[in-house]
Amino acid sequence: MNKFGVLGWPLTNTFSPQIHELLFVHTGIKGSYSSIREENINQETILKINQGFDGYNITIPHKEKILNLDNTAILSKSVLEIGACNTVLIKNSRMYLFNTDFSGFRDFLDMIDHNFNNKEVLILGSGGSSKAIAYSLKLLNIKYHIVSRSLRDNTISYNDVPNLSSKIGMVINTTPVGMPPYENAELPIKWHELVNLQTVINLGYGPENTFLNNFDNSILKYDGLGMLICQAIESFNIWTSAAVSTSSIYGEVLNKLEGEK
Repeated sequence: MNKFGVLGWPLTNTFSPQIHELLFVHTGIKGSYSSIREENINQETILKINQGFDGYNITIPHKEKILNLDNTAILSKSVLEIGACNTVLIKNSRMYLFNTDFSGFRDFLDMIDHNFNNKEVLILGSGGSSKAIAYSLKLLNIKYHIVSRSLRDNTISYNDVPNLSSKIGMVINTTPVGMPPYENAELPIKWHELVNLQTVINLGYGPENTFLNNFDNSILKYDGLGMLICQAIESFNIWTSAAVSTSSIYGEVLNKLEGEK
C-alpha cells in the first residue's frame, strides 16, 4: 500500500490528509497520507522518513533546507530554478525532488479564471512558496515584486510599496501574518493606497486566519485552499502516475473542504 505524508512544523491545521483521502477514493488507489511533524530536519531525520514513506510533501519551514540534506537526490528543473521543494518521491531508495507549488498556483489561476488586466503582482514574503509563485508568474510573463522585511536579492522593502500603488492588481500573502499565533500582526502597508487592487490571495487558510479581513468585498478574496488542492493533485500524480486532471475533481474537493473549515 502506498504511504505518503506531509513534512513540516507545526502542522496543526493542515487539510492535506483530507485532500489525498479524496484522491485515493477518486482513483481507486489504496494508500495512506499522514502528518510528519518535525520542527528541525537533518540528514538523519530525512533518512528515517525516506525509509518509511513512498513520497511526501514538504511545507513550512523546510522547503529550502531539504535541498541540502542528500547529495544523491535528483532535483527537477523547477526545483533547481526556484530553490525550493515541496514534493519528494522515493524510488529505489533514492530521493527525487519536485516543486508543484508553481504549477499548482498556475492551475489555481485557471480554476478561478483570473485575468491580470495588465496589472502587476505584489508578493508578500520571500520564502519557498514566494519563490515558487514568482517562478510561475515569470513563466506567464507577469511582472511581479517580492516585498520582504529582510532584503534579499530581487526583493523590495515595504517602504517601496507606495511607489507601486497604482500598478498593483493582485496581492499574494505568503507570510505567516494572519495565521495563529500571528493573527493580530500587521504588515506595514496601507492597503487603501493600492487603488487598482482587484484580487488578494492569502496562502493561509482556515477560520482563524485573519489576513483577508483587511479587504472589503469589492476585492476578490481567496484563501490558500484552492492552491493547496491544485498542488496536491500534481504531487499525487507524481507519486502514483494517476494522471488526475485538476478540473475533474477540483470543485468536489473544494466544496467538501469548505464545509469542514
